[in-house]
Amino acid sequence: MTQCLSTNGPLPLQGVQARGRVVGRMLEMQLEQRYRNPEDVNVEVVYTFPLPWHAVLLGLEVELNGETLSGVVKARTQARADYEDALEDGDSAVLVTVNPDRTHTLELGNLLPGETCVVRLRYVQPLQPQQGSLRLLLPTTLAPRYGDPVRDGGYEPHAVPQVDPTAEYPFDIRLDIEGELARAAIGSPSHPVTLRTLSGVGGTVVQVALGRTAWLDRDFVLVFDGIGQASHGLAAWDRLDPGLGVVMAGLTPLLPNHEALPVTLKVLVDCSGSMAGDSIQAARRALQRILQALQTGDRFSLSCFGSTVEHRSRSLWRVTPATLASGRRWVERLDADMGGTEMRLAILSTLQLGSSNARDGAGEGPAAQADVLLITDGEIEAIEDVVATARHSHQRFFVVGIGASVAEGLLRRLAETTGGSCEFVAPGEDVEPAILRLFHRMRAPKVLHARIEWPTGCTVHAEGDLPRSLFAGDDVTVLAWLRASSAEALCGPVRLYGRIAGAESEMLLAELQPHFIADEPNTLARLAAHQRYQQLRRAGADAPAVLRQQLPLLAEKYQLVTEDTSLVLIQQRAEGQQAQSMPELRPVKGMLAAGWGGHGSVEFGMDKPNYLMAPSPRLAQMRFGIDLPATPALRGSTANRAKKLRAFLDNLVDDGPMRGPAASPEDEQSVIQTPEDKPEFWTTVDDDTEGVTWTAYEGLTPAGFLEWLRLNPQTPPATFEALRQTGLPAAVVEWLEFVVGEQAPEAEVVAAFLQVMVTQHCTFVQTEASVLGRLPQPQQPVSDAVLEAVRSALASMTDTEWPQSVLDYAEVGEGG
Repeated sequence: MTQCLSTNGPLPLQGVQARGRVVGRMLEMQLEQRYRNPEDVNVEVVYTFPLPWHAVLLGLEVELNGETLSGVVKARTQARADYEDALEDGDSAVLVTVNPDRTHTLELGNLLPGETCVVRLRYVQPLQPQQGSLRLLLPTTLAPRYGDPVRDGGYEPHAVPQVDPTAEYPFDIRLDIEGELARAAIGSPSHPVTLRTLSGVGGTVVQVALGRTAWLDRDFVLVFDGIGQASHGLAAWDRLDPGLGVVMAGLTPLLPNHEALPVTLKVLVDCSGSMAGDSIQAARRALQRILQALQTGDRFSLSCFGSTVEHRSRSLWRVTPATLASGRRWVERLDADMGGTEMRLAILSTLQLGSSNARDGAGEGPAAQADVLLITDGEIEAIEDVVATARHSHQRFFVVGIGASVAEGLLRRLAETTGGSCEFVAPGEDVEPAILRLFHRMRAPKVLHARIEWPTGCTVHAEGDLPRSLFAGDDVTVLAWLRASSAEALCGPVRLYGRIAGAESEMLLAELQPHFIADEPNTLARLAAHQRYQQLRRAGADAPAVLRQQLPLLAEKYQLVTEDTSLVLIQQRAEGQQAQSMPELRPVKGMLAAGWGGHGSVEFGMDKPNYLMAPSPRLAQMRFGIDLPATPALRGSTANRAKKLRAFLDNLVDDGPMRGPAASPEDEQSVIQTPEDKPEFWTTVDDDTEGVTWTAYEGLTPAGFLEWLRLNPQTPPATFEALRQTGLPAAVVEWLEFVVGEQAPEAEVVAAFLQVMVTQHCTFVQTEASVLGRLPQPQQPVSDAVLEAVRSALASMTDTEWPQSVLDYAEVGEGG
C-alpha cells in the first residue's frame, strides 16, 4: 500500500480496505485499517471514524508482531482501566469506544518504531429498501462540524475528529451481492465501479469493485433499483438463552390506493459555509424539483439559514403562478454564504411560521399540521439540542441529506424521532427520485395504532418499537425475542396491522413467514439485544428502573459496544520488548471531504484527492466563525500546492480574514446608498419562544424607505426584487406581490406603491417635492383602482410603523 503523506510528514494510517457480503437484506462488512509507526519513538494512535447509522459492531481482530488477537467487550470504565494499565506496563493495547453521535474512536497504544498493525472491525447492518430502491452507504470520513465538539458534541477531548486537507489515505472496497439484490439494477453515484456476475452454489453472485483508485474523501454509495416490495423474515435460536428464539421481521406495508393528500410544507435549506460547491448546487436542484412537485391546494414557505435564519415569507403561501415564480427566483439566488450552522434556532423559528399562536407556542393553526422539509449536510455538533427541539414540535421532518460526507446519524434521528423520513443525494446524483419518494410519503394518509401480531403459540419476551410513521413501500425492520416450543412455532406468520386515518377499523398492512437459519455466530440475537438497548436508552426515565440498570449487563452479555461498554484488546509483550516510556499521542487527521465548503468537486476526477483541484475558501468557517476571503490561486507542483494551502489555512485561523483591495472612488459613486442607522429609519421586531429570541421581521420603516428614495433618486425600484433589495421588510413586499399583485402587473403595483408613499407619507425632512420631484415617471400607467387599494391599506402607517394588516396580510382572508 502506498506511503501516506501530508505536509506534516508520514501518517500512521496507511489506508482502509472494506470487504463485504450482502445476503438477502443483510450486509456483513469487515473494515481493515492498516497502521505503521514511521517514527523512532513509540506512539499512541487515535482515530475517530464513522460507521453506518444502523450498523452493529460485532468484533475486533488485530494482527501485531505476527500474532492475531481478538477483542473483548467490557464495562466502559473497566476497559479504559485495562487499556491504561497495559500502556503503563509497556504492553500494546487497542481500545474501541462509541461517541454520542455513534461515531467510533480507536486507540492503539504502544506501537513501537517501525511496527505495523492491522486492525479488522466486523459489523452487520440490516438493509431497508424504500419504495423499490435501496441505498447502501459506507461513510469514510467526517467533515468539519459547526460548534464545540466537546461542549456541544459530547466528545472526549482526545477523540475529537481532526482534518488535514493535505492528507491522502487510499480506500478500496469489494462487495459480493447474493440473493434478491443480485437481480436489481446496481450502480454507484459516488465512485466508478465494475460489476461482475458469477454463478455460485446458492445462485447468481454479483461482485462489485472500484473502477479506479479511491480515497477516504467521500462516502461510498451503492444504489439498488427495481427491488420487489415484499416482506421477509428470519428466525433463529438465541444461543445464550435456551428456549428463547429471535425473529427479525422486515415488513413492507402496502396501503390501499388513495387520493394524494395536499401538503403544508416548510422548506428550510442550509446555506452555511460547509454547503459551498457541490452541495449548494445539489440543494438548488432539489428545491426546483420540490417547487415543481407542489400542486394546487398545497401551502408552502421558504427559509434558509446559516449563522442566522432568513424567511422568504412569514406565512404559508398558497400555490399560485406568482408564488411559484417568486420561489424559483429565490432558489436561484441561494448561496452558501451565511456563515455557521445555527440549526436549532433556524428550526425553532421555522416551526412557528404560519401559526396564529407563535408567541404562546400553543401548537395550533396551520403550523401544527405542517411538515418541515430540511435540506442540509447536517454538519453540526449540537445534535441533542436539535433533535429535542424537533421532537417537541409535533411536526414531521422530511430530510434531504446532501454532500459527499453527510452526517447521516443526525439526519436519520431527526426524521425517525418526528415520524418523518430521510433521503440522501450524492453530488451530481439525480435528485428527482428522492424528492418524489418524499412527496409520496407526505401525501399519504397516516397509519394510526400500528401493531405487530407475532406467531401464534409464542410468548413475547421483548420486542422492538415500530417507527412513529409507516409509509407504503418502505421496509421496517423489527426484532423480537419469543419463547417457543419448536423452530416450526417460531416460524409462524407475523402480521402488521394498523388503522388508516379516516377509516373506522384496522387492516392488515403486511404479512410474512420467517425462514429459520442456524445462525452459529448468534447474529440475530445480538441485533435484537442492540435494538433493545437503544430502545431503553431512548426511553430514558420512562423505562422501568430495573431495566435501565440492566443495560450494561445486556451489552456485556451480547458483546456490544455501547455507551456503557467498550472493546479492549491487550498484547502482553515479552520481557525486553516492552516500551520503556509512555507513548506519544498521534491523532489520525482525516481527509477533508470532497466538495465540503467548496473544497474540490466530486464531479472532478478521482485519480488524486480533490484538494489539488479547488481548495476551500471556507475551511475555517465552521469552527472559527470567521468571514473568509476569496480563494487564492494555487499553482505549481503537488508539494508546493499542499504547502501553499496549509499556509493559507493557517493564515485564516491565526490572523483572521484577509481583506481585498479598497474600492476606487469611481466604484463608490455607483454604490447604492443606505439610510443611516437611526431608530426612525429601521425596525426590528423580535419574537420569543421557549426562551430563545429570534427576529420575526426587520427592515426599513416608512420614513426609512422615503430616506432611501431621497438618497438614490436615479435608481428608483421598478420590481418586487428591487423593492426587497432596498431593505423593506419582506412582509411588505410580499403583500404587494401576492395581494395587490393579483390585480395588476408588477410594474404598475410598484409604481403605485412609490406614488402613494411619497404623496401620503412625507415627513418634515422628506418633503413631497424633494422626493417626488426626483423620481422618473413610471413607464407603466397606474390605474385608480390599484392606487386606491394601496392607499387604503397604508392609511394607518406612521413614520416608524407599517400597518399591522399589511405585515399580517396572510392571516387576513386567503391573501397569503
